[in-house]
Amino acid sequence: MNKFNLKKRSIRREAYFDKNNLLTKNGSDLINDKLKFILKKIENCLILDEGHSMDVSNFKNTKIIDINDINGVEGKFDAVISNFSLQIPLFLNSSDVFKSILSKLNDNSLLCFNIITSNSMKTLQNIFLEIDEKIFDGVYRRFGPFLETTKLIEDLNKSKYKDVVVGIDNIEINYSSLSKIRSDFRKFGISNYFNEKHKFKKDFLKLTNKLFSKLIDNHKYIPLEIEIATFTSWK
Repeated sequence: MNKFNLKKRSIRREAYFDKNNLLTKNGSDLINDKLKFILKKIENCLILDEGHSMDVSNFKNTKIIDINDINGVEGKFDAVISNFSLQIPLFLNSSDVFKSILSKLNDNSLLCFNIITSNSMKTLQNIFLEIDEKIFDGVYRRFGPFLETTKLIEDLNKSKYKDVVVGIDNIEINYSSLSKIRSDFRKFGISNYFNEKHKFKKDFLKLTNKLFSKLIDNHKYIPLEIEIATFTSWK
């Protein structure tokens, strides 16, 4: 079973997370665009992101909570919205998460959320696969967790959600330094939180700096690909 260091995640988000960073802002814009086409009036909205940057001006009442507290929330809502905060909970047990959310929705109400798909960060992952194989004779999980859209669609249907629609958007960010990538990872709040201890070796840092410097010298930048899936579905 996959285990995550959620305490470390909480500490990092508190120390580094920026709700106006590129990824969070893009995700919020995608959700706002989807909501513009929703004909149903949303009065009561439950948001599962404490550091969101979504437009809530059209909602009469808005409650913001952590997904882990959802079962203790009183009342029901016309919409439940999440901008990436469901990434780890859905990876661990998407069926339970969807059922908990469904129990908090009124009839004919909306669930809208973003996730980062398994098509993300391919270039960066391949670079670190090469480094790990060279230094450790094996591979660490350094990125993710990422999610498969097809599995989530199946789980939504099994949980009795209706009219499931998924929009896919791709972002490519070109970096000119490794330090900038590391800084933005902290601000994104999507660092790897698998509960694994990585061995420290100076050779790892040397080879990492060498490979990234070579890539930048040859190609002028390092691409970071992120694929965002925005789900809408109804109770």
